[in-house]
Amino acid sequence: MKQILLMRHAKSSWEHPDLKDFDRPLADRGLEDAPMMGKFMRDNKYKPGWVISSPAQRAKETTMLSMEAAKVNEEQITWSEDLYFGTVKDYAAAIQSTPEEYDRVLLVGHNPLMENTAGILAGSGQKASLRMPTAALVCLESFAETWPSISPDTCQIKWMVIPKILKKIDASY
Repeated sequence: MKQILLMRHAKSSWEHPDLKDFDRPLADRGLEDAPMMGKFMRDNKYKPGWVISSPAQRAKETTMLSMEAAKVNEEQITWSEDLYFGTVKDYAAAIQSTPEEYDRVLLVGHNPLMENTAGILAGSGQKASLRMPTAALVCLESFAETWPSISPDTCQIKWMVIPKILKKIDASY
């Protein structure tokens, strides 16, 4: 079974309106939420084997902070401009490019592409109801035998978690 984790970047800062969108860093809340989501992955045995992230500053910071907390090595992280400049097809292509030695991949990117990717992979019936706030983490599962066979309607949404809920459930996050 293949598992796909989709994580929207954590809350970004609008403090410097002169910055290009690509260069916006995380806000204080994002700096707190990103490691919390990594800790959630580690504690619940959902550490990704492979990570593909947008190189935009807020996504890059989210990836580095969450994967440090998850105890994922930097060698397992790749950067893809297609996750910033691209389309849902680029998100699907990133998933399909995951090395076969891994059964779980994490994509860190941006909305609306994250929501749309989850919805398209899971099928149109689930697309309309999925809303991913910042730092949201969605787990999709597929019985596909290889990563290239992941395509629309081949996955199901297993769960979704957001920082706000983790903070209410468990003070250790």
